[in-house]
Amino acid sequence: MIQSNMHKILNDLKWQIEAGIDEVISDEPIIFSNEKNSKENKKIKNVSSKSLDQFQNINDLNNYLKNSIECELKDISKNSISIQGNLDSKIMIITNIPSPEEDKEGKVLVDENYDLFINILSSINLSLNDLCIAPIIPWKTPGERELKEDEIELLIPLVEKQIEIIKPKILILLGADPIKYLLKKDEGILSLRGNFIEYKNDKINIICLPILAPDFLIRRPEYKRETWNDLLMFLEKIKELNLL
Repeated sequence: MIQSNMHKILNDLKWQIEAGIDEVISDEPIIFSNEKNSKENKKIKNVSSKSLDQFQNINDLNNYLKNSIECELKDISKNSISIQGNLDSKIMIITNIPSPEEDKEGKVLVDENYDLFINILSSINLSLNDLCIAPIIPWKTPGERELKEDEIELLIPLVEKQIEIIKPKILILLGADPIKYLLKKDEGILSLRGNFIEYKNDKINIICLPILAPDFLIRRPEYKRETWNDLLMFLEKIKELNLL
């Protein structure tokens, strides 16, 4: 019974985060431990100290990620989850921070989430061969917590470099984390889904479409109709850009 209640609490908290709820009922934080997470952050090396401009292909970037990046998240994870799928595709999907299950399997999306995602793609006549997919960061976080500032500075430039190398014509943001960390927007995905958004920096400008992640749809199946409408928008944009 306790385990069942805990799962419900965690699912409710995930829904609140994805919905963009960012207010608390108390002015004071609840402190569970006085210990600092010094061990967790003992190894952080800013990517900006080493230019990513030298990397022109995904393999070289992956080797750098696996062999040269120092980060405690890497140490607590079982696998580094890299970009998967068709690297020549101009359709790219960015997913949430890897879950413990994804970390265990070393893949983006597993189990029910994978099955639902495949069904979502097949509903508009797409498959994994038609796109590439990457997590917003390659490793899980302890307790599935949000990223800290130093982790954002270290890891987000890596996914930005992946996007720069792939040069997609359209980005699908599958979940709330890509919106927060890639687009740097505080709005929840429920308020942004159904709208095309620009991702741009000094090197690239790409159309993005936020879509609810499979795990959200499993918890909240009443949103499948909205997701279907988003998929139709996605399909129309693919045709408009001559990507099929």
